[in-house]
Amino acid sequence: MKRRGLLLSIITLLLISPRVCAAGNDSTSHIRSYDSGSLIQSDGSLWLWGYNQSVPTRVEGKPNVIKTFSNIINEGDLVFTLQDHSAWYVPRNNISESVKFVPLEGLQNLAAVSSLNDHVLALTNEGSIFLADQLDNRNIFSPFQTLSGIDEVADIVSYYEERPDYEERWIFLKKDGSVWKNTKALQGFEPISPLKDITAIAKNIALKKDGTVWTWAKEFDKNVTPSETLSVMQIHALSDIKTIKANRYSNLSIDQQGRLWFWGATVTGALDNTTYHNTNTPVLLTGVKDVKDAFFVERSLLALTTAGNVYVASLDGEKLSSNVPFTLLAQNIQSIKAGPRHVIMQKANDALWGWGVNKHAQLGIGDYEFLYSTPVPVQKPILVRLNSTPVPLSNGVITRNGQAFIPLRSVFDQLGADITYDFNSKIAKMNQSKAGDHPVSLEINFKTSQTKVNGKSVERTNPPFMVNGIGYLPLRLISETLGAKVDWLQKEDTIVITTK
Repeated sequence: MKRRGLLLSIITLLLISPRVCAAGNDSTSHIRSYDSGSLIQSDGSLWLWGYNQSVPTRVEGKPNVIKTFSNIINEGDLVFTLQDHSAWYVPRNNISESVKFVPLEGLQNLAAVSSLNDHVLALTNEGSIFLADQLDNRNIFSPFQTLSGIDEVADIVSYYEERPDYEERWIFLKKDGSVWKNTKALQGFEPISPLKDITAIAKNIALKKDGTVWTWAKEFDKNVTPSETLSVMQIHALSDIKTIKANRYSNLSIDQQGRLWFWGATVTGALDNTTYHNTNTPVLLTGVKDVKDAFFVERSLLALTTAGNVYVASLDGEKLSSNVPFTLLAQNIQSIKAGPRHVIMQKANDALWGWGVNKHAQLGIGDYEFLYSTPVPVQKPILVRLNSTPVPLSNGVITRNGQAFIPLRSVFDQLGADITYDFNSKIAKMNQSKAGDHPVSLEINFKTSQTKVNGKSVERTNPPFMVNGIGYLPLRLISETLGAKVDWLQKEDTIVITTK
């Protein structure tokens, strides 16, 4: 058999097989850790998805990533730290295809980040607090400076107090179990008495070592001064609690028996007609048992059980009853990372699945469908190497029907092809004419999916397509048009392209 025929046969077997380049399959996982919009592989490489990256896309130029913090400053944004202990910020709402990195100057050994208005507070592993201000369209920061008057901190949270205008409030859990708050404009700090032996904080609630839960007001009469000491009270309905969580409007806790409690706001209406209905007394939710973790996502409450099942209940309505129904959403889940409007779940086989709002490609599935009401597999992070060198991709590899598709420019630019694209006709043309090679031309009509190689139409079972303005081509076209060899290294989740 001629080399061309053999090559096409090999590629057909490799790329059409359901186990090749498949999203969410059971092949060996290389994921060291993950978040709601990113993952770190075992080699320290960082992969992002969301906004302009519709699937996990490898970040170039920032190797040896050790930790990520997501949705800290703006929704979808990312802060990450490198092995050299430096910290970087990645804004995820920019319109540029390329990923932008903003160094967080003066910050080392990052343990946690919190932001409110234009202030960003960072906690280091040593327990020190650093402060920076967001400048210039919220993507630039002043250098981080040590915040004096507070130290030996274990955790920080922030929220707004209504007096009746909104004012920033920062809460600091110290390593000795005491809880402190800031005075106005972070000019000073004072303890919240009588809180002690506290193990966790979440907005305006605190969990004590003995399993009791304590709270203080967030809303004040206009006559109450900001400097007034917060009045702390125990939530007597709760005891033997091991976990507390809160968002802006609602709270939950899990007790040692794995029971789930809720108090705070449910929701009716939408947009300008949204109404929040508050319940101050915790309600025991009887529709789910053996709860390991729980999350607020949009208008839903998710519960992960010790058996690995995920259940969902709606927060729509004027009241959340004790017997609110929970619906089984997913099984064999070992952990969940939540964003404001979606979750990423890791199954027992380490594959990642997403659920919820996908307006900005938060689920990494390769499209921008607004919502997925059932879990969908996050596309696998696939590395492309050209002659042993990683190829920088503007967007990651997308797999459809078992076949790999690559961004139009990413690989063809590296192969020396000239590329033009007509935005009106949606026609892309690629030409290669290296010395000693026969000229090769490729024409793709993204409106009709018609594909021409050297002027002749070719039929495609899986035609090229566009995602968010980025053209995707079947990987097989590389070998057919430019004479490259393509190999799929399944155990490494890597496509290797070798030229002559």
